[in-house]
Amino acid sequence: MAEIYLFSKTAEEQEAERQLTEAMHTFNAAIKRAAQCGFDIELRPGTWSFTTYTGTPVPYIDLAARLPGRHVQQEFVEI
Repeated sequence: MAEIYLFSKTAEEQEAERQLTEAMHTFNAAIKRAAQCGFDIELRPGTWSFTTYTGTPVPYIDLAARLPGRHVQQEFVEI
């Protein structure tokens, strides 16, 4: 259902909305394609971070896509 605004959106708001919608479509298509190729997909909510441009936390998504049986052992190196 569409949201009703008392005032029309600014050009900047419209562009941000368009970019977000486009990014969501691209992200979903990439996840679907990876799953079709046999990847195990794991999505986790990322750490909430505070920013200087908003008073509320901003979420992000952490994604892992692995081919079954092809997990690479991480090497620990002394620094």
